[in-house]
Amino acid sequence: MKNLEEHRKAVEAAGTARAEARAALSRDNRPLFSPEEQARREAEAEATFRNTFTDAAASAVAAIADAEAELAALDRREADPVGALIADDLTKANARAGFVKEDAEVLPLAALADRCEDAGRGGDRASMALFLRYGQRRLEAEQGKRGYSDDTARLEAALNTLRARLFNHGDKRDALVARRDAAQQLQSHAASVRYIQQRYGGR
Repeated sequence: MKNLEEHRKAVEAAGTARAEARAALSRDNRPLFSPEEQARREAEAEATFRNTFTDAAASAVAAIADAEAELAALDRREADPVGALIADDLTKANARAGFVKEDAEVLPLAALADRCEDAGRGGDRASMALFLRYGQRRLEAEQGKRGYSDDTARLEAALNTLRARLFNHGDKRDALVARRDAAQQLQSHAASVRYIQQRYGGR
């Protein structure tokens, strides 16, 4: 099974091969073969060209779907920070949850951002999970009321740091995004090559 880069190279080669195959069917605008043989060779060249693009498109669609499914799975895991805790940390989180929830609801945003930053520096997973859970709720509520501000931006940055430290998904997420982007680029490139061939190379 070809990878995305191999499909990209195959698309390039298919476009060139199709143009060369069509050029080899005539000289000085005159067919070189009988009508039947001409039609057979044209159909053969067209089928090879079409199959290459069909395979590339299917591979790109599958790669995009797989990457997006894995990204969605990461999002679901990150949506419940407490779910990332093991037994001892979960016990600590249950004992502190009410206090952190209250802080997240009533503290000024700047002070809440301070608490989130402190939790991240402290490295205690229970505190990180709680401030991420309740801090995210507060952030979404504030953004719904007033949109973005310096304070919401700072809180969001602190929460993103907590998320990265708690889940350590950064490298995996970056790799998935890169895979999805590469597949989308293959889709676009294949469509462009196919259009140019069909528009200027004959159908």
